[in-house]
Amino acid sequence: MEKTSSTETYQHQEIAHTVPGMAVPSQWAEKGSQIYIEGAGSKLWAIDGKEYLDATSCGLTNNIGYGNKELAETAKEQMIKLYHVPNFGGRVGLPYIALSKKLAEISPMDRFLVENSGSEVVDAAFKVARLYWREKGLDKYKIISLERAYHGVTFGALSTMGVPMFKCPGFEPLVPGFSAIPSPYCYLCPLGKTYPGCDIDCAQALEEAIEKEGEDSVAAFIGEPVQGGGGCIVPPPEYWPKVREICTKHNVLLIIDEVITGFGRTGKFWGHEHWGIKPDLMTMAKGLACGYVPISALGMTEEIYKGITQSDNPFLHIHTFGGHSVACAVALKNLEIMERENLTERAAKMGAYYQERMAEIKDKSPYVGDARGIGMWGRLQLVADKRTKECFDPEKQVGFQLVGRILSEKQILVGSFGNDIVMAGPPLTCTKEEIDAVVDAFEWALAGIEP
Repeated sequence: MEKTSSTETYQHQEIAHTVPGMAVPSQWAEKGSQIYIEGAGSKLWAIDGKEYLDATSCGLTNNIGYGNKELAETAKEQMIKLYHVPNFGGRVGLPYIALSKKLAEISPMDRFLVENSGSEVVDAAFKVARLYWREKGLDKYKIISLERAYHGVTFGALSTMGVPMFKCPGFEPLVPGFSAIPSPYCYLCPLGKTYPGCDIDCAQALEEAIEKEGEDSVAAFIGEPVQGGGGCIVPPPEYWPKVREICTKHNVLLIIDEVITGFGRTGKFWGHEHWGIKPDLMTMAKGLACGYVPISALGMTEEIYKGITQSDNPFLHIHTFGGHSVACAVALKNLEIMERENLTERAAKMGAYYQERMAEIKDKSPYVGDARGIGMWGRLQLVADKRTKECFDPEKQVGFQLVGRILSEKQILVGSFGNDIVMAGPPLTCTKEEIDAVVDAFEWALAGIEP
């Protein structure tokens, strides 16, 4: 692909008229962002003509790869036929109904509220949890989450934020009624324990928190099957069954956030399937339409739905573009493609190879304390000393330096959550050669670390 002659013009326009996301304004103002103009499969092409391998799947979203013409044609057809009717006041588009029916067939949930983003459905889940208990005459409103949680950036979701790099004191005060317990982070256990001789005390911490807050005031516990923003934290096998048991025992709803882990990313269609549990509420987004259109959904059991509607009052929660007909039609076609191409099964097979390659790095590099992941998603835990698990000096910015070097030298997009974690989650359609390129790039960058 040839370099676009107007590169500098577009960069000037970006700096002059846009608001940078997750960038240091002073640094961004000097040269702007990398601008991409085309994509196909796992590849992206920048405005300067360079080709990049996107090992982040467009933010762990693009499971089926870039440039899918079937999804584009589906969007075009639905736009011409009927682009949208707002889902409130007794109106709904046909694609919303069809998508909800399909989701009920492939998930443990019965009913679905379709929105635009993961943050929105997380907030909706909190509202439903509170309404459910209040319709029963109970003032259960508190939400418990995990300390390394990332569930979004709307104010409800932000009130569960546990990832330091995403916390911003300038947004405070946040929503009251939220608290957090330690994450099931075995490598750097926040409780100072060692698995398996720990009695899964990180799960027991939930029961202690419920008892501390008062069972009669706790509405729900929310968690991702595998924590994303916290650094691809895969919990031990006993964790989620124990959490489910505690929630049931204390009449606390279990909200499972499948925004990242849903739709095949982990090698199973839903992340929670690895632990054999059933949630009461379930959020989903990224892989639902693989980022081709903005869409998310909140799934709930029939019991929850009957609970929030038992007084026969309207469910006073609306978004103008919620249940958008084009988005629902594209999502439905995306699910069809995923089934037809057996992408979940592919993710399990290719994911096993990916995890093997990532584990090799741990043995080779003196600066990788842990290499862990699940399916087509993995991370490296960077340490200055493997024996003591001592972290690098934050001033060195080692994690971000590795990401920058790989991007500039190898033209591969990988991610970093903080200074000590780097990770990648390629599209489920990626090839073995592309996986090798990603892992080899990690190994190359690690060899250049100066302690």
